[in-house]
Amino acid sequence: MTPAPNRLKRLVRRAFAKAGLRISRIDQQSEAETARLKAASFNAEHPLPEGTADYLRHDNPRLMALRERYNALTVDAAVHSLWNPQRMDRQLELSHFRGDNVYVWQLRNVREQARLKYYLFMTYAQGIDDLGLLGSLTEDGLFGCWTFDYPNHPTISRDLLDSVNEINFLNRHLNLKQRDSFRVLDIGAGYGRLPHRMLQALPNIDHYYCTDAVAESTFLSEFYLKFRGCADKTTVLPLDEFITAAPDLDIDLAINIHSFSEMSIAAINWWFARLAEMRPKHLFIIPNDQDRLLSAESDGSRVEFSDRIAASGYELIANEPIYRDPCIQELIGVDDHFLLYKRVD
Repeated sequence: MTPAPNRLKRLVRRAFAKAGLRISRIDQQSEAETARLKAASFNAEHPLPEGTADYLRHDNPRLMALRERYNALTVDAAVHSLWNPQRMDRQLELSHFRGDNVYVWQLRNVREQARLKYYLFMTYAQGIDDLGLLGSLTEDGLFGCWTFDYPNHPTISRDLLDSVNEINFLNRHLNLKQRDSFRVLDIGAGYGRLPHRMLQALPNIDHYYCTDAVAESTFLSEFYLKFRGCADKTTVLPLDEFITAAPDLDIDLAINIHSFSEMSIAAINWWFARLAEMRPKHLFIIPNDQDRLLSAESDGSRVEFSDRIAASGYELIANEPIYRDPCIQELIGVDDHFLLYKRVD
């Protein structure tokens, strides 16, 4: 439950007092800041890189061709309960795809006092960052990303902090940094946030495959990973190409972040049938409902799907809140969990 504003202030003052800091005043939000918490938005502070506005258009021939191919598919994964064209039109400004939108809620996830809560997230991330990623990964705010600046700290964003937290979790449990090489599949890769960050953080990744059942996501991943210089180690597989390639993919780690929770149970079953073909050694999931695994049906109902994971040959080996400090969980008001599975058959 999100703390009420006055209670939040007391909790923050108490937490800062433990660290020897004193807060004399927490500013009230402006009307513009309050409005941003209720709808999709993007940060226009940084101009788009030259030529990208002409490419990131809904009438781009590549995107139109992908939509045509996806619309022709009859598999369950291509039938969307949430990610329908109406939602995409309402929530995605294509040229500012790193804003607060269908891919990442950057302001709406924390609601009030976003600047304060991201400071708390940053200090938490510093404490668990065994890989030192906050000193090596950077945030430039391009493509509409909301960013935060604090004295004597680098610019941060949810994109950056989530990635630092997730990569460190995976490294703690799978010792990724020490491996000679490994191969990753990202199911529901969105615009390519985590592939970009993981390839920067872990140069020993042999190859990173991205796939998605949404044409816009495939289009943006292709663009973004090339823009970030990751094209040589990534393959973005449109859904029809993934169907053909899946049986031959050799994958060590499959990842699904806030994606299964936004699919129907029929689509989830389809993806787990593909995982049964590929047999990745580990599976990393972040659901939308703490550690509950629930689908999102078109009629608003939810179906529990943990039995699908077990039936596919995976057992849970780690279940952690994304913030292991309960005080940080309460102050920020986010209680998502990391779930890590190992293949046992």
